[in-house]
Amino acid sequence: MRQSTIAVQFVFFFFAGLLAAPLLAQTEIGGGTCSSSNLNGTYALSISGRQVNSSGTFLGVLQANGLATFDGLSIVTIAATENTNQALGTTLNWSGTYSVQANCVAVLNITSGGSATLNVMLNNQGRNFLLTGSDTTYSYSGSGVAPFPTPAATCSVTTLDGVYAFNATGFTLSATSVSGVADGAGLLQFDGQGNLRVNVATATGGATSSTLTLMGTYAISSDCTGTATLSDSKSNSFAMGFSIYSTTAANTNFFASLARAGNFLMTGAGHTVSSQSPAGTCSTSTLNGSYWLSLPGRGISGTGNFAGSFQGIGTATFDGDGNVTLTGTANTNLAQGNPFSYTGTYSLPSNCSGTLTIRTATGAASFVLVVWADGVQFDMVGLDSSYVYSGSGGYLRPPACVTATLSGEYTFTASGFTLSGTTQNGAQDEAGVLQFDGQGNVTATYTDTQGGAMPASDSATGTYTVTSDCLASATLGDSSGKSNAWNFAIAGPHGENLNLLAANSQFVRTGSAHSAFTNPSQAIGNVASYAYSATPPGSVFALFGQNLATRPAGAVSTILPTKLLNTTVTINGKLAPLFYADPMQIDAQMPWDVPGGSVASVIVTNGSSISNAAAVYVPANGTPGISTYGNNRAVVVNADGNVNSASDQASVGDEVVVYFTGGGPVMSQTNLITGSPAGGDLSPVTGDNSITVGGVQANVVYMGLTPFGIGLYQANFNVPQIAQGGYPVVITIAGNASNRPVMNVSN
Repeated sequence: MRQSTIAVQFVFFFFAGLLAAPLLAQTEIGGGTCSSSNLNGTYALSISGRQVNSSGTFLGVLQANGLATFDGLSIVTIAATENTNQALGTTLNWSGTYSVQANCVAVLNITSGGSATLNVMLNNQGRNFLLTGSDTTYSYSGSGVAPFPTPAATCSVTTLDGVYAFNATGFTLSATSVSGVADGAGLLQFDGQGNLRVNVATATGGATSSTLTLMGTYAISSDCTGTATLSDSKSNSFAMGFSIYSTTAANTNFFASLARAGNFLMTGAGHTVSSQSPAGTCSTSTLNGSYWLSLPGRGISGTGNFAGSFQGIGTATFDGDGNVTLTGTANTNLAQGNPFSYTGTYSLPSNCSGTLTIRTATGAASFVLVVWADGVQFDMVGLDSSYVYSGSGGYLRPPACVTATLSGEYTFTASGFTLSGTTQNGAQDEAGVLQFDGQGNVTATYTDTQGGAMPASDSATGTYTVTSDCLASATLGDSSGKSNAWNFAIAGPHGENLNLLAANSQFVRTGSAHSAFTNPSQAIGNVASYAYSATPPGSVFALFGQNLATRPAGAVSTILPTKLLNTTVTINGKLAPLFYADPMQIDAQMPWDVPGGSVASVIVTNGSSISNAAAVYVPANGTPGISTYGNNRAVVVNADGNVNSASDQASVGDEVVVYFTGGGPVMSQTNLITGSPAGGDLSPVTGDNSITVGGVQANVVYMGLTPFGIGLYQANFNVPQIAQGGYPVVITIAGNASNRPVMNVSN
């Protein structure tokens, strides 16, 4: 087994990225700042408006899909097709100005085509946004998404081709008056040539449900908006509108509305059911395990009055064999903060549109269940004797949660109703920022809006707790003396998305929150591949953030220090060895004694400034990341001791060495000490392993710790029989594949 001292030094210095950065006052893992340039380009837009008087009667509703275009400086234009209780298919053209604060909160002032103030909450650094606002008539809420895969996506009728899950909420109409709730879920089948079939189950006011089977034609413009004209078997006319924001063949998503004049209007979204089959590939076993759950329900009387509201979040647990349990916390107009637990059954045919039946507190409830994104997400629409429900859930969430899972800044919006005792007397929306410190403390700033009323801003502080199954709760006291109870269902693989409930004695609301910047858990990755949740014990990770150190500094001894300048990193309260630190990046070793398969809490201290705590999942098995240099070139040392390159290639049959980190557990003859070099003996990885070059299996001579290295692994292998050229190298350990950097082979 051969090892290159030059190569070890070469790789060691790759653990130190020299990044220049301005100093910020507060040390922070993740984080960042926003400006008006973060809102730049054209976004698919969905916006809804509610007009409710002080006695809780709906006077009007508005739903619109279209486009919002920002110039990256200060000018915004909005072009959409709107449906209201008065008329369908009219044009909404707004324009005005906007400004974005450093905390990713923006304000839009609409001055042409209308007069409205919209509070826009940027997330994912402006990739998406949520909004609330008001004018003299409506309270508005909505969302926007930048087109994917490119901001300049061009669409046509072929963009929508296949089966898509559809879920929407809305209102029944009696002529031009609001007369109840109308929610729908089902399947939309586009043929890619302009023909559309709709099968949507609707749940409406009066505790009735029906199925709409519609046929018609659709058209898609190059700007990714579209319309459809449909009819049922009785020749009743229906209209749909689309605003597409994701255009990959395997993952097309769009905002969509469905309406019939004088009967109902609803708006929601459509999603690709399956990337594997246009018709879906589901069965009852597709839903198996624990999913986050959002379960709102509404009651509106035949005269348009609030009749009650249910707002629930929690967990949906499917056993894969037809049994389901829904648990969580609910707020209603009658009581807040009550737990719920409903059991029932479900079935899911191959087209991914099935049924779910449970018994709620007010009786039996029947739902249509629609699964999409290859079984990762689901929507459900149904009713019992009190409410019409429109729920959703998803499989993606952290493998386990701790207090530090909620960390950093989240922008949020929520919609709900105001209370006078137990009577709902108005509609109100909220938008703002939640700041979690990862250690149980939270602050909030937000603005409440109602149609025809002046916005009201407030702030609140409090504490929060997180359970291992990724539910959280918080109590915050605001500046007006009210106590607000918050509940969260944590979603996203890194906790970057939240479903939320919030309530005080006068205002109950439900909504969602999203990380404004890189989520702190996503700011910690394998130092070589930057993959998240990919640093097992003993390996090296990179941590990114703000004001992490006063200037660049690197370790100068073979036994790593736990302090560079005034910077330290703790993992579960223990100091970690540091390779390198600068204002925006730290490279450190994950201690050998951190339990694999656990979630660790990471904190950075820079002098007297202490960061938020960030959660990082520490895998129990190898998650290899191959060291790279240049333009995605693998750090491979040829048989002659030179680093592999386009001009210095390896020969077929040669034994070469590739360096990586994240190898996981090893069989070592000596005690491994965190921060100190490994011994001179061979310490092979315990996980099943392999290497391919250009997809061709290579003979592995040795894969394990690099003797005398710190957190560094190497794999000695023979170059397989392959033609001359550049090929990706892939290391796989315990079923986990590495990144794919390139090496060159001469023959």
